[in-house]
Amino acid sequence: MIRPRLLILPDIHGRRFHCEALKEAIACGADIICLGDYLDPYWGDELHEDGVFAPLKELVELKKAYPEHIHLLIGNHDSSYIYKSDMCECRYDYKNAAFYRSFFRENGDLFELAYLTEIAGKRFLFSHAGITRRWLTSNEGFFGKEIDNPENVLARLNNGYKNFAEDQTKESVWYPLSNIGRARGGWNISGSIIWADICEHMAEGAAPWEDVIQIFGHTQLKLHPARIAERAYCLDCRQPFYIDEEGILRSYYWDDKPIEATDLLELYGRR
Repeated sequence: MIRPRLLILPDIHGRRFHCEALKEAIACGADIICLGDYLDPYWGDELHEDGVFAPLKELVELKKAYPEHIHLLIGNHDSSYIYKSDMCECRYDYKNAAFYRSFFRENGDLFELAYLTEIAGKRFLFSHAGITRRWLTSNEGFFGKEIDNPENVLARLNNGYKNFAEDQTKESVWYPLSNIGRARGGWNISGSIIWADICEHMAEGAAPWEDVIQIFGHTQLKLHPARIAERAYCLDCRQPFYIDEEGILRSYYWDDKPIEATDLLELYGRR
């Protein structure tokens, strides 16, 4: 059995790769971070035996049982059911959309956009797609002038989403969230915290804070996670990860080795 301080579950999309790790993390009292995108499966994936919706339902039930230990983040696919379908039309499930929308709305207060914590003197920021400086500066009207303070940025995001969850006429948070960069077919200078592509994090000066390690998913990689300039990790490769008591990020399956830098050429093997 692993002994993680914090278990990380990247994009699930109805899949079952996380089930064993989730049970072990609960058994040993670890915190759990889910990086969003719970529905809208890829073609050909091995889905949960109880269906696409089962993993999301289970995680919400666990969140209710252990509210301080489980953090459910929002991804771009989730936003299409929480807010509007045109937030992400890729693999959008029109047949079940009304049911998913109702479920997200009924449990809206259980979700958040980002989570910041400290382990072994290191500060880790978790989100679905990561935060770039370009996105922050291009939305100064929403964030104000204190974008150099990650706590202020996260409070603005999470409070904005919370206000919407309580009153759906308060939509202001969705305007910066809807930013999509050219790498994903949009026209914005950078994608948002639910839309930023991994290549946007590779751009010079992309990191908004030097003392914060960002961990995100969203850009599905073929086999391995990717480390970017030692300050950002993309983990969307269909496996769980964890951070140990020493603040070291490790794979659940290969926990004898820390996550090493990935040759960026391998990113062309995206799935």
